[in-house]
Amino acid sequence: MTKLTGRCLCGDVAYVANGDIAMQGNCHCTDCRQSSGSAFATLVFMKRDDITVSGEVKTFDHVVDSGNTLTKHFCPKCGSQLFTANQARPDSLGIRAGTLNEHEEVKPQFNVFAKSKMSCTHLDPDIPAFDGMPG
Repeated sequence: MTKLTGRCLCGDVAYVANGDIAMQGNCHCTDCRQSSGSAFATLVFMKRDDITVSGEVKTFDHVVDSGNTLTKHFCPKCGSQLFTANQARPDSLGIRAGTLNEHEEVKPQFNVFAKSKMSCTHLDPDIPAFDGMPG
């Protein structure tokens, strides 16, 4: 079991996650790049029920190439994205790795949408890279 804590930039929203990390990965899709303002998004996935949030979050829903609706959870004051939810996995929540206090726990296991990565992004050759979403 792993305990993770984190917060948004202004500190109005914080969370504690107690449970098993299901998976961790980097997503290079256009949606993740645009929503994060970064070259890719690193996400740590845990069971939704294992995460306790304090403070108010706002959400933004959008439909991705698969047809699924993703929901971004963010702080209404500072705009920091904290979580991502996928309607196809209702029991899971992706924690935005940059919001974690326990940085040493972030160990991505894969890269998805590598075909969409920015040309300046170098992929770790020791972890698998998929052109799209595997499965």
